[in-house]
Parts: sequence; C-alpha cells; structure tokens
Amino acid sequence: MDKFRDKTRDNLYNNLINLGIDCKLAKRNIVEEKLFNSWYQRSLGIIEINENTPIKYINILKKDGGKDHPPRWWHYFAVPSEKIRSKKDLLDIQTTRKKNFPIFGKVKEIIWKPNSFGKSLAEIFTNDNEINKLAFEIGDIRVQSLHDNFSGYAIEIEPKGRKIGSRGSLNLAINHWNTINKMAHLCLNSD
Repeated sequence: MDKFRDKTRDNLYNNLINLGIDCKLAKRNIVEEKLFNSWYQRSLGIIEINENTPIKYINILKKDGGKDHPPRWWHYFAVPSEKIRSKKDLLDIQTTRKKNFPIFGKVKEIIWKPNSFGKSLAEIFTNDNEINKLAFEIGDIRVQSLHDNFSGYAIEIEPKGRKIGSRGSLNLAINHWNTINKMAHLCLNSD
C-alpha cells in the first residue's frame, strides 16, 4: 500500500533536511491541513518548520488527475501574522508567465498581477531579481493574505513542469528557501 502513496511531502521534507532546515513531518489530519484546502483538493500533510523564520509550516495539496487532465500539486508556505486583515482588505498577487511562443515557448518574463491591495508589494516583487529568478526556476507563485481560521499570509507555489514523472515535486536549493523567506518578510513588513 505504501508504494501507491503520494510521497511529495516526504520528498520535500528530505529536501529541506538536506538543506539543513530544522523541520519535521506533522501528524496527519490536524487542523492546519484544512486551512488552504478546497473541495477539489486533498492535503498530503504538513511539514512543520522549527526555525526562527516567518514560515511556520508547509501544507502540500494535490488535485488528482482525471481522464482529461494530469494531477496537480500546490505547496502552501504558511506565514502567520498577528495583524488581521479583513476580508475586504484581502491581498492577492500572482505570477503570469509570458512566453516567447504560446504554450510551448520558453518563459521570457514574469509578471506579478496584484489586486488593489497588493500593488505596492507586487512592485517590490517585480523589481527584485532574486524573487523573479525564483518564479522562473520553480513555478507559479501566488501570495495572499488570509483571515478567519488563520491570520497571516500564504505563499503558494505550483511547481512548473507538470511532466509525467515529475510528480509535483518541489526541489528547493538553499537560495530558493532564502528567497521564499525573503518574500515572507516582505509580506509581514507590508502590514
């Protein structure tokens, strides 16, 4: 049965351990698994971050594939904040990948598309070479503020290259980890 289980969470955990990040696999079915989970996704579990970073845990979600579409994975980096944004002040910024040729071309530019509350933060992301390089190298990124059950921010990464065999893996280098933490600090400073 274990050979059929999706090991995306285990792979990211081992990747973080190899980078020297102090983290652990959380027990299954804890409340944090439900925070970013939509009806069409299921959580593969939580990785708790035990370091002095703004990111406290990572939730990995999966949408199973069907006849006409492959499976998809999302990695949510949770950044708690004491300052609560109301629902009407929701911050939402996401990347758009401009290609030199539609669908099959190489990505030539990353564009950060904000809602009205995310314009200043999107401008900071746009002008930061490390953050843009992160989006080029690992995939689509979305940053949003959250309220209700979780107060803070979520940095959502959907790994690029949903090729057969890639299995939704997010393979981070230490510079990727540092840049994600930089984004988390920028979110907290935007409060």
